[in-house]
Amino acid sequence: MLFAAWAEAMDFSNLFAIPWDETAPFTTPDGLANPAQAIAVLETVAAEVEAQYDSFNVSWGDVFRLRMGEVDFPANGGPGYLGIFQVLSFAPDADDRFRAVHGDSHIAAIEFADPVRAMVLTSYGNATQPHSPHSGDQLELSARKELRPVWRSRPEIKAHLAARETV
Repeated sequence: MLFAAWAEAMDFSNLFAIPWDETAPFTTPDGLANPAQAIAVLETVAAEVEAQYDSFNVSWGDVFRLRMGEVDFPANGGPGYLGIFQVLSFAPDADDRFRAVHGDSHIAAIEFADPVRAMVLTSYGNATQPHSPHSGDQLELSARKELRPVWRSRPEIKAHLAARETV
């Protein structure tokens, strides 16, 4: 949380002593252009975070949440400019916290082996109807940074079938 508040307050266009260079992607950017200013900003935002959340050491997931209906878990994604792999956008919520409202909602990892294997996550669940048992049912997996297996074969699908209707 503190790093995000600091990064938000800093001017990224002039932040680094050595700016990004596409010919040196593993070593740039590097160093702070103005370490004294970076420390001053850190002290300021640490005081602000502490005043708002009773500690400057508050964890990201305590403030940024994955919420849907009664489901509420700590978020682990965030703005892409922070270098976070799972990109999420947040909106203020009523309890001085922030709710994920946009971002990586479907993730898939596929291994093209024999047989093909796939793991996926649809973070908000496989249904958006408020009373569906599958609305938000994968948020906990998202909070734990886990994927679920894809059921591709007929036996796998039958084993996980919730209902079957013939019309």
